[in-house]
Amino acid sequence: MAAYTRMTRARLYVLVDSFEDDMRQILLRYVLDHKSEEEALGDSLERAQDRRDADPAGDAVSLVHYLDMREAYDILNRHRDALPAELGRELRACTPQMDTLVPIRNRVMHGRPLHEGDAEKALSACRAFTTRFWSMLRDTLDRLAADPSWEPAFNGSGARYSDRILHNLPLGDYDETGLIGRAQDVSKVLRLLLKRRESMLTITGEGGIGKTALAAEVAYNLLDDPASPYECILWVSLKTERLTANGVVEIADAVRDITGATQRLGYALADDFRGGLRELSEALEGVETLLIIDNLETISGDEVVALYETLPDTVTYLMTSRIGVGQIERKIPLTPLSVKDASTLFRSFARSRGVATEYLARYSAETVKQVVKRLRCSPLAIRWWILSVESGREPLPTLTSQEELIGFCVRSVYDALTPLPKEVLTTLYALDRSSTFDEMAVLIDVDVDDLRRAIKELLNGSLVSSKPDPEDELVIRVSLTEAAQHFLRSVAPPVKSDITQALHREQVFRRAEEERRADESRRQLAPSVVRVRSSNDEPTAHLLRLALAQSRRGSFDRAKEFVARARALNPDFWEVDRVEAFILSENHQVDQATARYRAALSSATDDAVPVVSYYFAGHLAGRGHRPDAALPYARAADEAFRSPDTAQLLGKVLLWDRQYSEAQEHLKWAMENLKQGGRLRLIILTSLVESWRRWAESLFDEDKNPVEAGRKAAEGFAVGARELDAGVWDLKLAESTLESAKSVLRSVTATGIFVPEFEEDVRRVLQGVKRHYPIFERCDAWRLFPGRVGQLHRVRDCPNDIKALCEDLVHISDPGAQASDGGEFPVGIVCSWRGKYGFIAHPDYPSNVFFPASVMADLNGVPGDSVDLVGQRVKFRLDEHGKDDRPRAGWVSLHS
Repeated sequence: MAAYTRMTRARLYVLVDSFEDDMRQILLRYVLDHKSEEEALGDSLERAQDRRDADPAGDAVSLVHYLDMREAYDILNRHRDALPAELGRELRACTPQMDTLVPIRNRVMHGRPLHEGDAEKALSACRAFTTRFWSMLRDTLDRLAADPSWEPAFNGSGARYSDRILHNLPLGDYDETGLIGRAQDVSKVLRLLLKRRESMLTITGEGGIGKTALAAEVAYNLLDDPASPYECILWVSLKTERLTANGVVEIADAVRDITGATQRLGYALADDFRGGLRELSEALEGVETLLIIDNLETISGDEVVALYETLPDTVTYLMTSRIGVGQIERKIPLTPLSVKDASTLFRSFARSRGVATEYLARYSAETVKQVVKRLRCSPLAIRWWILSVESGREPLPTLTSQEELIGFCVRSVYDALTPLPKEVLTTLYALDRSSTFDEMAVLIDVDVDDLRRAIKELLNGSLVSSKPDPEDELVIRVSLTEAAQHFLRSVAPPVKSDITQALHREQVFRRAEEERRADESRRQLAPSVVRVRSSNDEPTAHLLRLALAQSRRGSFDRAKEFVARARALNPDFWEVDRVEAFILSENHQVDQATARYRAALSSATDDAVPVVSYYFAGHLAGRGHRPDAALPYARAADEAFRSPDTAQLLGKVLLWDRQYSEAQEHLKWAMENLKQGGRLRLIILTSLVESWRRWAESLFDEDKNPVEAGRKAAEGFAVGARELDAGVWDLKLAESTLESAKSVLRSVTATGIFVPEFEEDVRRVLQGVKRHYPIFERCDAWRLFPGRVGQLHRVRDCPNDIKALCEDLVHISDPGAQASDGGEFPVGIVCSWRGKYGFIAHPDYPSNVFFPASVMADLNGVPGDSVDLVGQRVKFRLDEHGKDDRPRAGWVSLHS
């Protein structure tokens, strides 16, 4: 069998023809030698006569030459008694072979595409006839076996007419194997063309994937389908080159534009056609036509639209293209073969090429699987590789170096790309993995709509593929096709700097995401935290965090740009509305922020509603000055989280709503349950100080109770002063603490007579203010504080030591201490002391000022570790290291 495996259409033709010639000779010799044609042919007589009458040279030929293969065989079977006994037995035994041989014969003789296995099946059927009566068949079989390179003369163009449809269809180029693995695709396209609900279908896919073969198979199926609505099927190919084992070669007389296509189509209707598109339209007027244009990417979409608009409505279009028209079409993407079908094609094609490649067909299943995978399960790639091996190339090096193949399949599409799609390809190549659209929108800083168009262009050109994300089917992941990946790796590598830049952008994105997760784990309700529903929301969260960062820097317009990009990616994500509302609120656009918060609440999931409620409450109570409206949202958030964040917010809202006692309960709970310090602790402390002060003012102004007001204010000052004594330097806390001190003095001076029960509180307040005046003098409240001190000094019965403290405070409210050289020394508070070194808190130096014990002028030989300087006010001078990230003092002295 191996010697017969190389069976082209021409070789099949002579095989089938020799079998039919032998049958005719048997009929003439053993049946028509003693029976009339009427008696011998029976029901087949009339059909044979009609065929002979249609043949101008038919009068000189016997009717048996006008019998179909099956008719001739059935006639022989009916007259078995007239045949030699061994021939009769053979005919009866081999009758089932006709069910195999007849369809193959019809495909060969009528110019139809061959099916997978036709050659092997035809050989097997013919070899079943072994008696001496099949001399021509035996001679043909012997010659086919003896000379695998024999290619008989054969006009394989096929008939220009089927029984009823005019056509100019070419023979398929897949005769050696048949069309493997495309049954479902053929059925789909056939169904659409039979229904005719789509005026233009385009089969798209990468080069060599089998678009042309699929279109040809569909066309021939329509040609033989009784239900076909078409009277004419016209084919024109715009291919200008083809790939061979020896490289890419130009196609002679190739059609290169719509004018040439029109001429080629017109020749199918009339040999002397010389018109243009208008004349072709006139010729097809009223004719139900299927127009097939192969390799459409050679011409522009505008030319196709012109063709579509000029030809009559009776024309239906079937196109093949690596890209597609982009307009007025329904696309049918063609994907690579399955591994199983690709393996079948590999073995079938290897066998069909004869002894030079027959050994390839005997590869193990695993080897074939690996080969077809490396060839991307592409029909063209599989054929090219086998032909290359047949021409003498080594299998493995050919498999490894596919530049020629990939260039042929991809180059024309790649070269036609605009810069943005090429940047997308470079980014995907650098990532070396699939990516969601949202991630690409973060890694490539372009308009989202432009990016969508770029990816669509790449999908149309089969340079990228898309599939649902395993975690969320509504999210699409985009990846390079194997052909595009190979092309970028071996044929047209991206510029290294572009790859480096893409990887850098990804690293920035990944680091930002790590920071986001860390921020959320530390304090999930911090303003900079953006939550995600799944990893697919991470790009949106990244853009929203960038928006928040720009807003903090005061770049409101830039912040809005990032929010707009995030909304374009993820319009239904509640965090987009929530972050936009937060930014609008921070920029005093109260009504707009309120509307966005309400939108976030309406789209938020159940677990997200408390999060939005938390921020909405802060907005309503703060920027909106509506604590009553904020209170239900603050309570809802606190009930859901019961965290220091939510308790602090609820306390503040209650404070602004003048529910002081409950406010303090929540603020104190927040302090007690705070696991770590930091900014939140200062916020809670400041709110707690503020609650005492506001409560005091309410008691003073509304209840006319200055004594109780003074006590409340003194309690607030004590809370703040303890924190300042610990070395904390925070202007907001200091502001609230100093306001509490003012409220104490206001209460004391209300009657003009010093109340003795205030004595200890007033003394502690004045001493505390004196101790921390370097930070208090930077507060807005300091402007009016000396006046309050003066009033206290003038109050009747004021104790002398308190008057002395008042005088000290009035004195130090003048410009600060002078250095010996006439310059001013800054004054700060020692916030940390380690015996051998310490740190000074000062508002001009956020990272604190470092100083060693050796520069401390007041130690006087006392060991540093035996002295506690924390909380002490000191003057200091920066030395030559003052420009470093952490400034250093060269001289430090206690400041009285």
